[in-house]
Amino acid sequence: MARKIPLYQLILLALAVTAWGAPKARRAAQPPTVQSAAEAALAKARGQVLNAHPLAMFYYSDDSLGMASLQAHADAMTLIAPQCYGLDRMGTLHGQLPSDVLDATRRAGLPLMPLVTNPGFDRSTAHALLHNAHAQRRAITSLAQIAERDQYVGWQLDFEGIDPADKFAYTRFVARVAARLHHDHRLLSVAVVPRFSDAFPDSSTPGFHTGEWGAAFDFRGLGRAADFLVLMAYDQHTSLTPPGPVASYGWVDAALDYASRRVSPSKLLLGVPLYGREWVETSHGTTAHSIAYKDLKDYLEDPASDRYWDVLFRTTRFQLREGDTLRTAWFDDARSLGEKLKLVQTYYLRGYAAWRLGMEDPEFWQPEGQ
Repeated sequence: MARKIPLYQLILLALAVTAWGAPKARRAAQPPTVQSAAEAALAKARGQVLNAHPLAMFYYSDDSLGMASLQAHADAMTLIAPQCYGLDRMGTLHGQLPSDVLDATRRAGLPLMPLVTNPGFDRSTAHALLHNAHAQRRAITSLAQIAERDQYVGWQLDFEGIDPADKFAYTRFVARVAARLHHDHRLLSVAVVPRFSDAFPDSSTPGFHTGEWGAAFDFRGLGRAADFLVLMAYDQHTSLTPPGPVASYGWVDAALDYASRRVSPSKLLLGVPLYGREWVETSHGTTAHSIAYKDLKDYLEDPASDRYWDVLFRTTRFQLREGDTLRTAWFDDARSLGEKLKLVQTYYLRGYAAWRLGMEDPEFWQPEGQ
């Protein structure tokens, strides 16, 4: 029987190669320089990231399931992005990378690109920082120093909840961070929320609309400054909406269509969800929360559970009634993720970024069809 290829290896077949430029005019011989161990490690990490086609980034939040996935499947990953740092309104960098993550990634030879957020995605924090040049200088200096100390290949800025009026202030801040990191031969990526038009508010025509959460991102400007952007193509449906997929295929496709017309696809990573969401409807109302694959246990084991593949959304829906309670879950399992990852090749993207390790369907790592 022919060997079946794992899903993530199928994605890795979409390769692109770079060409060497012509040699430059020969210059007078210079005395040899000795590259330090830190410089050599940084150069290697940069090469791993920049030469990966596709680039497979995985987000990490400190928990046992995430660590287990990291240790078991490191060979399927290019880059690890732990969520563990935040900038306050005065530009002070808070946070620390857990030592076990640092040890695990070093043993696996995986570069690190930690996330930096405005804690709690607080709008006032972002606004204060974006309009305080002194605070920005403090922030940029700290980012540079911590990256050098802990040998990070770079950082990812994940500022959300930004006031749309601060769109250009955020782009300017990103450019300043990029300039310093590039001076140090490090990388910068930026997480962006999907947009579907340049206008905000959108017109009332049918289709998907740019919300306030996405209106603060200038894709063109951010794409020029950063090494790559991660399009966070998830949370189409939330606790504030009726039940529905975290990221339906058509919604993701439309988000990519907008992004790829404004940013070079070689600078775009498709953000995919390794998680799902469950809605619980009772006579008292409806609540919703995010779920990991392990939380589907009741749906998978109860014979009364209804499992349905939605052909339009290309996502799996589960439903289970328990007395007067109706539970509905939409989950991006291996099949759904496979459909979305095909878009990486369709749009000639740099790669993908998956949120987050430990929540995924185990079949994501297995040979296709098993």
